[in-house]
Amino acid sequence: MKRNDPARVIAALVFLNALLACAGSPEWTGSVEMRDGVEVVLNPDRPLLDDSQDLVTELWAVQGSDWTDPTRVHAASGILTVVDPGENRFYVVTSSGEIRESVGRQGGGPGEFLRMQDAFSHGQGFVVLDQGRSGLEYLDLKGRYVSSLHLEGSPWRGFPMEGGEILLVGDFREDPTEGTLGDWIRVEDDGKITPFIPQPLEPLPEEQGVECSEISPWGGGAARLRFTTPQIEVFDPAGDLVMESWVDLPVEVVSEAERNQALSELRSRLAANGGPPEFLQQYVDVMEERWRVKCRFGPLRADPAGGLVAFLEENPDAFGSGNATLHFLSPEGVYLARAAFPTPWRDFTLEDGVIYALTRDPATDLITLRAYRADLPEALFRDAAEALGGAREPTTGDR
Repeated sequence: MKRNDPARVIAALVFLNALLACAGSPEWTGSVEMRDGVEVVLNPDRPLLDDSQDLVTELWAVQGSDWTDPTRVHAASGILTVVDPGENRFYVVTSSGEIRESVGRQGGGPGEFLRMQDAFSHGQGFVVLDQGRSGLEYLDLKGRYVSSLHLEGSPWRGFPMEGGEILLVGDFREDPTEGTLGDWIRVEDDGKITPFIPQPLEPLPEEQGVECSEISPWGGGAARLRFTTPQIEVFDPAGDLVMESWVDLPVEVVSEAERNQALSELRSRLAANGGPPEFLQQYVDVMEERWRVKCRFGPLRADPAGGLVAFLEENPDAFGSGNATLHFLSPEGVYLARAAFPTPWRDFTLEDGVIYALTRDPATDLITLRAYRADLPEALFRDAAEALGGAREPTTGDR
């Protein structure tokens, strides 16, 4: 009887284990291109980790007894702000789900706001975007008024940046007689206001003139996500484009029948609410143009401490807002994983590996704040780095 050489057996087992490890490893079929000196990461339509089971674990949920219709949530240093524009109020919530207090009410006096759009922690207090006053209201940690900053224009959303500046989304002007500053501006600690992104977002041919996008902090700078298809542009703190990440999910064109039904429902809702007919028709005309394609992606959020980026998708069977799917990326722009959720989301944010989402009950429209732990395996990030390094070699010649 022939006996096996122990050395050969060990070598064979090592080789077999290597094969099994390779066979079980996720495979990334994307590529990397350099376009005008900017790295573009081209992801396939499937993430590196195709199995989405057990990627997130719900930690807690709270439905505020006083809030009406919260639209924004921010997280910073373990403190959440849940913004309820209809009540001109925001709620301070701990990372364990305890509602500490509410700040604000309708009015023009101290502690009152005319048309609150957003609110978030900043430094040793809070910042409120009051569109009714066309400016920022700075509050201390007790919610008491500290100072104001007037803006020539209309602020819609805002975020604190790593350097202490504030990034604002809206429509801004240098002064009433001069041209626009654009849709995104940076407010420095001394109140100086500068444009953040000089270059416009060029529409895709499939968008037919529809432009919908949002900007969010990413690392020390910011990133802009195109809502019609997940194309992300990453900018450094100076506002220069340094990286792009695309996921191969196409623009979804709305059929004429689907658009006409949605417009009919919109007209019925507007008529029931009342208002000047010319204003209502103007709004219908705007939505008729926008509803040529589905702006189903977004918002985009980055978590520097957790080393994770995510964007939201709500793609329903019917025209409207469907259940949420969250897509995860590495900070280098590799498409890692995705997770589906049972309800629509209004907004979300990330901090220290935890997802905080404003979820909407489709039957009642009630908004609940939910916290989820993101449990992506550490090996996935190593696989993403290796895959990206391998894709860069033919482009850059790196070894």
